[in-house]
Amino acid sequence: MDKYLTRENYGFLLGLIGVVVFSSTLPITRHLAQIGFTSLEIGFGRGFIAGLASLLILLFKGHLKFEKLPHRSDFTKLVITAIGVVFGFPIFTAVAMQTIPAGNGGIVLAAVPLSTAIFAGFLSEEKPSVRFWIIAILGFISVIIFRLLTTDSSIWDMGLGDLALFLCVLLGGMGYAQGGILGKRMSGWRVICWSLVISLPVVVPLTLINFDFTHLVQITGDSPKSIILFTFLCLFNNLIGFFFFYEGMGMGGVARVSQIDLFRPFLTFFFSVVFLAEKMSVISIFFLLLIIVIVYSSKRSKII
Repeated sequence: MDKYLTRENYGFLLGLIGVVVFSSTLPITRHLAQIGFTSLEIGFGRGFIAGLASLLILLFKGHLKFEKLPHRSDFTKLVITAIGVVFGFPIFTAVAMQTIPAGNGGIVLAAVPLSTAIFAGFLSEEKPSVRFWIIAILGFISVIIFRLLTTDSSIWDMGLGDLALFLCVLLGGMGYAQGGILGKRMSGWRVICWSLVISLPVVVPLTLINFDFTHLVQITGDSPKSIILFTFLCLFNNLIGFFFFYEGMGMGGVARVSQIDLFRPFLTFFFSVVFLAEKMSVISIFFLLLIIVIVYSSKRSKII
């Protein structure tokens, strides 16, 4: 039994937990957009609530003392992580969910693992093998085919929502990769907490400017369930999910563990069915099985 409980396999398990949490991001964001939350309210509100929670966690754990602060050389890396996962990804997903169904958006975001692997190659010493890149590209192509088969629009029919999702892929991959690299020497929870805390000087004023609190009070009275979902989005999708995901990438390798994120489109479809009553077809199940094979193959590929 111990041979299965290797550090790498444990990293894959932690990464999978993170991906399950992240998979609910688009459906919840889409729901909030449908009831009247603006893109900036969702994007900055996530960073605001998660940042305050991170500040409390660091205070409780005694990591706000001078000797426990991140090393100066890590500060730039934390900023890069924050640009990706505190600002870029939350804001642009909120923009995309104003016009694109959550299920379709989840398919496009299946390109994030490939983006993460590319950034991991640029930002760290990880050098995936040619076999790994072939498998990663096959995974990307698979989800693009899946998108074409399950949507009426053409892949070339680009709108604001598609552009926003492209930026999610780019910035999300960068933030995931840099955070995963930091996770090799810092605990995953420290990486995301510090990324959120150093963002607060920017996030707080932008939240106060863009968040309509009278609107929040009205929604609270009309739909308490929506406030619960918004809180979950802030604390789990912006914070706790990264505890697992960054720790997993730090243990199992950024490029390799990031491929687990290929499961996200199908888990997103599941949550879309639960929250938004969107339909999941038989073809979705077929492609899910195909992606399982691809992720397993990438796990066995060599990373130098």
